[in-house]
Amino acid sequence: KNYREKSVDVAGYDELAAFDDDIEQEGSPTFLGDKRIEGSVWPKSIRGSTPKVRGTCQIERAASESPHFMRFHVA
Repeated sequence: KNYREKSVDVAGYDELAAFDDDIEQEGSPTFLGDKRIEGSVWPKSIRGSTPKVRGTCQIERAASESPHFMRFHVA
């Protein structure tokens, strides 16, 4: 069965900073994953990570592109 043709409602990325920038020369993991939620009525893309190298980190790029940003401070 081809699961790529199935739409999903939620795409979750845990430790996005550790993902490769390009997946099999098809695009970034967030681009490919978010294409899967395009057919959803209420699509949700959840991205989380510990930032790594400033300026090259995928979670930093995702945060700068997002209209929503949540920051938690743990005491």
